[in-house]
Amino acid sequence: MRKTLLLLIISFISLGQIYGQTGIEICDNGIDDDLDGFIDLNDSKCECGNELPSSLIPNPSFEERTCCPVANEMLNCAVGWVQASAPTTDYINTCSGYLGNTSIPAFAPLPLADGQGAVGFRDGQSNVGSSYKEYVGACLTETMRAGVDYRLQFFVGFRDNVIGSKSLDIAIFGGTTCSQLPFGGGSTSIGCPANTATYDQIDIQFVSGSNEWVSVEFEFTPTKDYEVFIIGPSCAANPNTQFSPYFYLDGLTLAETSSFGVPFESVEGSICNDDLVLSIEQNPEQTYQWYKDGIAIIGETNNTLPLKNIPETEGTYLVIINVDDGCISSKTYVVRIPPYYADQAASICEDDVYNIENTEWNESGIYQTTISAVDGCDSIITLELTVIPTTYSSLEESFCEGDTFNYLDVQAISGGIYDATLTNSNGCDSIISIFLEEIPATDGIEITPIVEVLLGDIIDLEPDTYDPQLISFSWLDTDNNILGNEPLLEGIQPFAPDTYTITGEDQYGCDVAEEVMIRIDRSSVNIYTPNIFSPDENNINDFFRFQSGKALVSVEQFVIFDRWGNVVYDNRNITDFDNLKGWDGLIKGKEATQGVYGWMIKATFIDNTTSVYSGDLTLVRF
Repeated sequence: MRKTLLLLIISFISLGQIYGQTGIEICDNGIDDDLDGFIDLNDSKCECGNELPSSLIPNPSFEERTCCPVANEMLNCAVGWVQASAPTTDYINTCSGYLGNTSIPAFAPLPLADGQGAVGFRDGQSNVGSSYKEYVGACLTETMRAGVDYRLQFFVGFRDNVIGSKSLDIAIFGGTTCSQLPFGGGSTSIGCPANTATYDQIDIQFVSGSNEWVSVEFEFTPTKDYEVFIIGPSCAANPNTQFSPYFYLDGLTLAETSSFGVPFESVEGSICNDDLVLSIEQNPEQTYQWYKDGIAIIGETNNTLPLKNIPETEGTYLVIINVDDGCISSKTYVVRIPPYYADQAASICEDDVYNIENTEWNESGIYQTTISAVDGCDSIITLELTVIPTTYSSLEESFCEGDTFNYLDVQAISGGIYDATLTNSNGCDSIISIFLEEIPATDGIEITPIVEVLLGDIIDLEPDTYDPQLISFSWLDTDNNILGNEPLLEGIQPFAPDTYTITGEDQYGCDVAEEVMIRIDRSSVNIYTPNIFSPDENNINDFFRFQSGKALVSVEQFVIFDRWGNVVYDNRNITDFDNLKGWDGLIKGKEATQGVYGWMIKATFIDNTTSVYSGDLTLVRF
């Protein structure tokens, strides 16, 4: 990189005349005195201080590499840099002759701005869309601190007058931790880093050019500490996406502003108005010499420099301040007349307008308009405008009487013709005319609303009447369990109170529903026993046993004991009640004596409840 951008450092040598090994170079006469091909400050003998400050960005000119790129997406060759987005940048290096994306194709202007390396990136892609944006990022060598003034100087490269690639908004972003690289979680449609919660847009600037490298400078003061730096296109959608916009970056120097040299006291006027004046603070004990592109401007030795009389005004300017013990360099000021042309391709929807500086268009065509840049220069913009017409279609729909029909922005409770509006893939309106038919309601279903069931009983349910237009049915309980799909619901054995819903549907999908409340009669939850039995083998009341309704599921224990509490009969886990004989009046094979005995039964019923019953029985013999 040329050494015309100098630190604010005093050199203890005079810039008037330098003696080198190959001859004498006078540093302020605009002549290559020592015939080495370098004039004035461009000659290493005329250094006034050091080179550019050390950049906080590692490998700022993409020179350090681990390999030579031979194909797209090989940023991994560049030391210190990371593919910051899922869409991938391209590493460029003259070591292999790879100069840009071969699928577009796009090739960087030569020579590169700073050495052998650079990167190329997209701002949208024709077959993907405007959200396909490519970024490079790096973990800074030192944290950018909140409240400190910083300057970023770099070059943006432009292809040779290619539509869609003549201008862009370049932006820089900051992140607080290195673990945030890359951003977007691998999504190619996330857009810019600021569309995530982890990155801030620090600054943005419009840049344009053609077949050249344009010097760009940001000055900013971070509001928080940043460890990560990302650079690439702005978050806004590029209107020229269909042309696959492609650009280049090189020579990124990021450092505190104070490291770049003595600031100008003022920069007044405009290059386009031919009244631009650069001024440095005046000090009678100092002398001044102005330089353009490192070569002394003869006769310009005041603290101010009017540029109106300098031919071919574009260039890089600085002033060397001579003091008693050496010299000091100012910061640099890049003067560049903005391009007088720019191409834009845009599309709008029918009935919309496209606006450039209060000039509006609403018809397809190619237009030219002149705008004024911030520095007063005029630029002619060629606009290729496409008006996308509103599309129309129709749709036939029906809905059931009593329902509400919803479709996009249409909500209807009666039949008719309605217009719905949606946004198509171009972002424009598409009108759908809906021809809506209201299906009349059926006569419905009539059914007894309350049914009482003895616990354990099995019942059938069926509507009293229903409209013959109803062609399908379903029965559901309160938990939406399907009980049946016919009007007649057979073999239902409810265990607990419930509400059953029968739904009928006609050929149009319109449905009606009625509910049946099921009540449970638990009077069957009981055990019945005789209070006397006579085991005398006359086949009449020879066994003591119990009876119950259909609700009984099992008896865990059926026990009989004498008056002293001795168990004389014990039967457990009984489920076959039909074949249960019960107590035959024998104790260990011998006839039990007549008298009073006690009994206890522990029973479980169909609703999973358990009860214990007990009582007395009298054994008699005849």
